[in-house]
Formats: sequence, structure tokens, C-alpha cells
Amino acid sequence: MGAGSTTLHAIDAGTDPVRRLVVRRFHDLARLRSDPWYVPANEAAVLELLDDTEVPAPRLLAADPYGRICDVPALLVTRVPGRPAATPWDMDAYLTTLAQALARVHEVPPEADLRAYAPYHDPAVYGERRPPAWSGSPELWQRVFEVVSGPAPETATGFIHRDFHPGQILWSGDRLTGIVDWTTGCRGPYGADLARMRINLAIEYGVEVAERFLAIYQATVGHDGHHPYWDLLDAADMILDMPGPETQAVADGYSRFEHWTAIALASL
Repeated sequence: MGAGSTTLHAIDAGTDPVRRLVVRRFHDLARLRSDPWYVPANEAAVLELLDDTEVPAPRLLAADPYGRICDVPALLVTRVPGRPAATPWDMDAYLTTLAQALARVHEVPPEADLRAYAPYHDPAVYGERRPPAWSGSPELWQRVFEVVSGPAPETATGFIHRDFHPGQILWSGDRLTGIVDWTTGCRGPYGADLARMRINLAIEYGVEVAERFLAIYQATVGHDGHHPYWDLLDAADMILDMPGPETQAVADGYSRFEHWTAIALASL
């Protein structure tokens, strides 16, 4: 089924009925040694937590989190049908469905021993935060870094996906069929999930769409877990994985991303 951070293998087991499964192999040995968010045991714990909920996630069937049976650490899960959406034909319906799905995630009571949220940026690995080389506004990023180096605001917390963006959402037509990639699931601020989705929406579709998603989410849950601090912290984390743009389309997305970041900074 492809290889990204993990290698996915589709398995059809049995005949009546056929059980459609996935083996998820954590093949990146360097990341297993160094990345605190690339931990198969954490994803297994999160999927166990989700097992009796209405969150449309894969169901865990077996786990080999330390690679004692398989060649590398691996999870066996049910296969969720669908694929990430192309450009939505009805943006409001698309955003409403995403917001409702995120609300279901945030309704899940977190286990007390579930790991806690922390930024992706680790000074021991990355050193001091630095503006991206592709940016034409290094002063913007310096101001962002000053904000996120300060104390975090007190905002609503609970169970979060931690990497909730359109690429993690599977669809069949206009029906949401699943949310995948739960390696980063943890206890943390709801604003972190809102930030990650909204930043991706801003890059792909513009700031107005990102703001519309927030309004729909707030109307869905009846409270506001948003704070611009989390927008800025997630923006500062995202530039760790944003190499210099190689096409004009990517450069345009980066420009929308910086515009989004500037608005979040101003909203403080």
C-alpha cells in the first residue's frame, strides 16, 4: 500500500468473509532510535483506547512493538476503506464533516498513562529555532519564536490526534470513512489539533477556509479550544519539515502559510 513513515501491506485473510487487514511496519530504524513520536507502542495504546469509541479509526488486532516477531516493529490492524480527498466540491460540507470528526476525537477520555503533548522541536536534536532559509520574512519567525518560548496558555485539554490534517482523513465519495496514523496520539491541548488542520487548510485553500473550519468546529462542540499560541507553536514546528520550494505551486503554498502565521501572531 506504499511506504512513508511506515510501510503498509494489505492482507486479505480468510474466504467467508474475507478480513481486510493492514500490516504497518515501522521500517525507519534511525527514527525508532531518535524520534520520540515514532513509537509503535504508543500507537498500539492509542488504538486500544479508541477500540470502543465511535472514532472511525483502524482497530488493533495484534502488536509487535519491539520487532520480536517481525523483521521490524509492526502492528496488525483492520483496513479502513477510502482515500484522502481531492479538491472538495462542497467546501462547507467538507469542513463540517472534518469538524464533526475532530469533535468525536476530542470526546474520547484519555487514559491517565497516555503520553503528554510536547512540541516536535527538540533543542537537543535541532538546536535553536531558526527562520527557514526560504522565508523572506525572518523577522516574523523571530517574533514567533519569542512567543512560543514563553509559557503556554491555559486552554482546554484532552485526547488529541496531534497530527490531524487532510492527508490523515479517508473518504469514499463525500463520506468520511476513517482517520489514520495515530502514532502521535496523546493528552494535550485541543488547540494543537485545530492548529495542524487549519495550517494545512490555509496552505492548500487559503486563510478564509481555515477560519471557516474553526467557526464550524466551535459551533459543533459549543466551546473554544483555540488559542493563537498553539497556531504559532505548530507553525514553528512545521518549518522543521518544509524544505525549500522546488515549484511555484509549493512556493505559493509557503506564502499562504506565512500569511497565516502573520495573522495568528497579530491576533495575540
